[in-house]
Amino acid sequence: MKLIELNRKFLSESARSIIDHSLPIKPVQNLDIPLIVVEKWKIIENGRMSKKYIFESTNDRNRFVTSLLNYEQEKGHHAKMLISTKEVTIELITHDVEKITEFDKAYAKYADIIRKDIAYNSTHE
Repeated sequence: MKLIELNRKFLSESARSIIDHSLPIKPVQNLDIPLIVVEKWKIIENGRMSKKYIFESTNDRNRFVTSLLNYEQEKGHHAKMLISTKEVTIELITHDVEKITEFDKAYAKYADIIRKDIAYNSTHE
């Protein structure tokens, strides 16, 4: 039995009252795209790069922050982080020159890779 047929059967048996059977059930396209909101890096005041990451759980948030702290220690390049319940906002600038440098771009790329990895390998609480 195909997945679409299993889905139809499940929906028709478990939620008869909320399904409009006159509408066709469309198969989901692009299953490899994560269902998370992804904000782009922005340039904010004082020429800093900034991005907010939102997580499913505080456990995921903690894994992300721990990975970034390990990266900072290894590379010797540090970001400003604002951490709240399930959000982390990062600001990047190279303080010695007060400009965005390759160090900041590499950090940003690493943060995006770690976030994507956590989205696909989440540990929900």
